[in-house]
Amino acid sequence: AAAGLHAAPMAAERAVAFMDQVRAFQEQVDKLGRLQVDSAEYGCLKAIALFTPDACGLSDPAHVESLQEKAQVALTEYVRAQYPSQPQRFGRLLLRLPALRAVPASLISQLFFMRLVGKTPIETLIRDMLLSGSTFNWPYGSGQ
Repeated sequence: AAAGLHAAPMAAERAVAFMDQVRAFQEQVDKLGRLQVDSAEYGCLKAIALFTPDACGLSDPAHVESLQEKAQVALTEYVRAQYPSQPQRFGRLLLRLPALRAVPASLISQLFFMRLVGKTPIETLIRDMLLSGSTFNWPYGSGQ
C-alpha cells in the first residue's frame, strides 16, 4: 500500500479512502488464506472471475459463459475429489468471488502495477499485447 501511495501522491482524504480499500482487499486475501486455497482452486477461481459473459464488448458472450461454466465444473469436481471431508468448501470458495470482484480495478493497478507501468491503464497494455501478436515467456511457468 505504501508503494501505491508513493507512486501517486494524493490528498489526505483520498489517501484515507485508498487505505480503506486496501484494508478491505486485505480482508479478502486473509479469508482466502484461511481457506488455504491451493493452486488448482486458485486457477479455477481466476477463470470463473475472468470469464464473465457480462463484460462489455464481447463478440461471443455465450462462448465466454461456456468457459466460465467449465471452470466452475472443474472446481466442483476438484474440490469434491481433493477435499471430501469439506462438503461446504466449494460454496465457501465461490462466496469469495463477489467480494473480490468488488475490489476496484484502480486499486489493483495502483498496488501492483503503478511502479511498473506508471499511469498507463492496464487495460491499454493488455490490449496492446494482444494486438501485437507477440508471445511472452513467463518466468514462472510455461503458461499452459
